[in-house]
Amino acid sequence: MKFNFFKSSKPVIPVFEALQTSPHKDFYFYRKARWYWLNNDMITIIDSHSPRMITLDPWPQMVFLGATGRLMVSEYINFVASKYKQKIPADLDVTILLMIDKLVAEKLISLSAVQTEPDPQHNLPLK
Repeated sequence: MKFNFFKSSKPVIPVFEALQTSPHKDFYFYRKARWYWLNNDMITIIDSHSPRMITLDPWPQMVFLGATGRLMVSEYINFVASKYKQKIPADLDVTILLMIDKLVAEKLISLSAVQTEPDPQHNLPLK
């Protein structure tokens, strides 16, 4: 019997069914709102469409911060999946697609057929 304690195998990225049928899969996504770090773990978004400040749960916050306009939705989901050290959740794509839909509906991010960097005021946090 041979043990190899130093070899780590990456989990196999599943075929994400919801991603395959998503109309957003080949679109880039980018931030459309100003934001700042509230503390080391949480951001606050300034809603330019209504007088409110928004804090997000971890999943939508991760998607908002990932909205750099450099990755397509499909690339982003596969990137997030590649970071898992254990079994990748089968519904990871569903979760991320739902967060993207909610952030688009709130006008906090937008989708684009071409790479689109966020406006400079949306790219980096306010100080």
